[in-house]
Amino acid sequence: MSEESEGTRRDVAAADPEAGPSPGPARAARPRGPRLVDIAEAVGVHVSTVSRVLNGDPAQSIRPEVYRRILSTARQQGYRPNALARALKRRQTGAIAFVIPLLRNPIWVRLQRGALQRAADRGYVVMIMEEPGEDAQPPGAYRYLVEESRADGLLLATTLRNTEHAPGVPGVPHVYVNRRGPDHGHDVVMDEPGAVQLFLEHVAGSGHRSVALIDGPPDVDTVHRRVSAARRRCAANGSALTVRHAAMTEDGGWEAMTRILRRGPRPTACGVGSLNQLFGVMAALRAAGVDVPGQMSVVSFDEDEILAFLEVPVTSVAMPLAELGGAAVDQLIARIERQPADDVMISEPMKLLSRQSVAPPRPG
Repeated sequence: MSEESEGTRRDVAAADPEAGPSPGPARAARPRGPRLVDIAEAVGVHVSTVSRVLNGDPAQSIRPEVYRRILSTARQQGYRPNALARALKRRQTGAIAFVIPLLRNPIWVRLQRGALQRAADRGYVVMIMEEPGEDAQPPGAYRYLVEESRADGLLLATTLRNTEHAPGVPGVPHVYVNRRGPDHGHDVVMDEPGAVQLFLEHVAGSGHRSVALIDGPPDVDTVHRRVSAARRRCAANGSALTVRHAAMTEDGGWEAMTRILRRGPRPTACGVGSLNQLFGVMAALRAAGVDVPGQMSVVSFDEDEILAFLEVPVTSVAMPLAELGGAAVDQLIARIERQPADDVMISEPMKLLSRQSVAPPRPG
């Protein structure tokens, strides 16, 4: 037998599974990631239901508790949509740009967390873009991100009610977050009139008939809606209302409350639009020797755990910020994928957290 045929036999024998294990190192099998069918079996629903939920198309027939269980199970199993395959198929980047104001208010952390989590569930990543200064740029300043294929769409949380911002961003998938934009049908907002109602009913229940509202500039849409709602309700129930617009900063809160204290008659309860303003308001009251809540009751329209640890724990209205962020992502993806979409208002969960900053007004 030739040397060549003998070598060939040895090669065949080495490849034969009956010939025993290979002397080389064994290669570990790559673990299989979770699939839609795995999530469906864990939840007890059809795989098409899981697909619709994870792709943002939860038809009305899907109960809310099932919707939540599918998302929770997908997270627990570490399910991730194949972003590369989807990007190649749909010619998309799989990225969303989220434009926000200067990060001084902690509420933006909750809103971002909701947006980031929902985007991850849908197989997208989010680029956070902070405005470079106090003056917000118009929406059109960010359309290049989509036109240059850096992102598939825009979440805009900085749009103002003025002529500079009026053109909007036509032709680009976008959603206005916590704002009503110039081109209707792209808004995802919270129920600011409902928050004002909670505030006014709470202080009225303690006997207050003269109230103040310290809030941001009137060209900010959330401020406009709160002030408009407060004027309507106070006119309807006969309460006196004092409105002071100021910068959404500690200095702004200080200056607005100082102006109120210098002019009479003094309101007995005050709602404050932002957390930063609240700290300035409380400092101004403390410096003027005004007792909270004995001489002035205070309610914040921003909720943060820190309010429970102030010298006077402050009552607040807790808004659905995480839900707002998640809904904004869903609405933007619907526009990216050219699905039907409209304005959305997030009303729940919203509640008043009563602490120790509201009490009945003192006589006189």
